[in-house]
Amino acid sequence: MNRHRVTPDGRTPVVVVTGFLGSGKTTLVNKLVRVSDSLVIVNEFGEVPVDHLLVENSTEKAVALPNGCLCCHLRGDLEETLIGAAMRRRRGDIAGFDRVIVETSGLADPGPVAQTLYADQALSRDFKLGPIVTVVDAFDLQSRKISAGIARAQIAAADVVVLSKVDRAGDPGAAEAEVRALNAGVPCIRAEFGEVDPRAILEAKPGTAKPGTDHVFTTAPAHDSKIRSFTLGFAQPVRRELLQHFISTLVELRGADLLRVKGVVPVEGGLVLVQGVRHVFDRLRPVDGGEPALVFITNGVEKSEVEALWRAMKGLS
Repeated sequence: MNRHRVTPDGRTPVVVVTGFLGSGKTTLVNKLVRVSDSLVIVNEFGEVPVDHLLVENSTEKAVALPNGCLCCHLRGDLEETLIGAAMRRRRGDIAGFDRVIVETSGLADPGPVAQTLYADQALSRDFKLGPIVTVVDAFDLQSRKISAGIARAQIAAADVVVLSKVDRAGDPGAAEAEVRALNAGVPCIRAEFGEVDPRAILEAKPGTAKPGTDHVFTTAPAHDSKIRSFTLGFAQPVRRELLQHFISTLVELRGADLLRVKGVVPVEGGLVLVQGVRHVFDRLRPVDGGEPALVFITNGVEKSEVEALWRAMKGLS
């Protein structure tokens, strides 16, 4: 009887964590890094890198790729980062890692990222595509409609889906039905209060030839024309009360169109981290560093509108 010997694949898997803006990708990445020795690459759609500051326990192994989308012009940066990391690991310049976790921008199509790992011969010597993990917000179903094409591509490409915020969703089954309509056989893991078994995600097997997803693995992404990304800078510390009032007023006026607001703002006593999605903002909390600026990703809200509101509120304070 002929027996086929299977050669072990010693390449490092690259886990792609994707999902629409505010779905909870960074929360999931923090769960994954606690149980794995990983290099984390964070991509952001904005001028100032912030998300890598939110990744816990990985300060020496978190790399930011700011000001763009991995499915657009930053694919070359991803290749360069991975090849450089492999070389430094071989030389012993950095500690070893057993996998790479790439957290994409909330506006990124994961297909071109996968295509990069499939097609680049230099990368394929050291790396292979691991599971594509898509985080789907089970609470805020409306947010994905703002950029529906990208949201659908993220779900269709998934090897495993994490349904986030199911504790807040009145009917998490509605989000799961949305997923099944696009990717019928994909495993769906429900995350309640952010809790999920990270090993079940890391051990998911990359799939091939998902029905109806041929369009996903292309190199021509497109973003909706109303999507805006801009920053609001802070040269001097501001009063915490003024910052809170500004945020609450902005939410009251344009909350539905604030796809993502994140950044570091100097206040009396230090820096605080601001992060929010649409009408929901986290409490201000201290942070050690970061460029003082707020990054806005909006649905049609212009930079001039935000700047005018900030100037007016500063003038009244």
